[in-house]
Amino acid sequence: MNMRPVAPTGSAPFPYTLKVNPRAKSARLKMTPHGGLVVVIPPGFDKKKIALMLLHHEEWIKKVTAKFDAHRQASPPLSENGLPATIVFPDFAESWSVAYSPAGSGEVEMVEREGNRLLVSGDVADTALSCRLLCSWLKRRAQVHLLPALEKLAAAHAFSYDAAGIRLQHSRWGSCSSRRSITLNSKLLFLPEHLVRYIMVHELCHTVHMNHSRAFWSLVHEHDPLCHTNNQEMKSAWKYVPDWVSTQP
Repeated sequence: MNMRPVAPTGSAPFPYTLKVNPRAKSARLKMTPHGGLVVVIPPGFDKKKIALMLLHHEEWIKKVTAKFDAHRQASPPLSENGLPATIVFPDFAESWSVAYSPAGSGEVEMVEREGNRLLVSGDVADTALSCRLLCSWLKRRAQVHLLPALEKLAAAHAFSYDAAGIRLQHSRWGSCSSRRSITLNSKLLFLPEHLVRYIMVHELCHTVHMNHSRAFWSLVHEHDPLCHTNNQEMKSAWKYVPDWVSTQP
């Protein structure tokens, strides 16, 4: 799938990212909290029609943009290179300061120092490379925090599973395979405690019901009486995740 950003022009009133999807049967628009407006088109689509499509959906684009902006939280402090100066995991009362030391080019490395300090050194001007390094570190912190929390919750509610792991995913907060293997999104580190717990309960209940049947939701409600409220709140949970994490592929 090809993907590239496109700047607004006189005929296209909104900036957007263009995706060419071989499986698409027609052109469509979608909005993402951190990625903004995305135009998905099939191969061979006449790109001259995009501007008209944007104008036709102008009211929808403005409405969704305003909704995202209303939910968006203030960004944490950033360094000169646009990457985080501070990383906070509220549910685990953990905060890290991040410093960047430019040196050489083509490589970036990171070390943890006493007092919850991270030092990123090397070609820190390559923000994409530095960001990937931070996201790899984020997954390791998720393994430290999320997997033991899942194990503890499962034991407290008499659930069992065969395996658990961490991934950095765009849209799925968690999953459970037919082999009873649970995967948690490392972005959960940034969410409030009640939403982290809800996602874990949700996936643990899938070890019993591999569907979203009435029996499944009844089991979720048994272990999380506020599950329906939490499920609704998860629709805007992206607001807790910093941009530097959410924009990663």
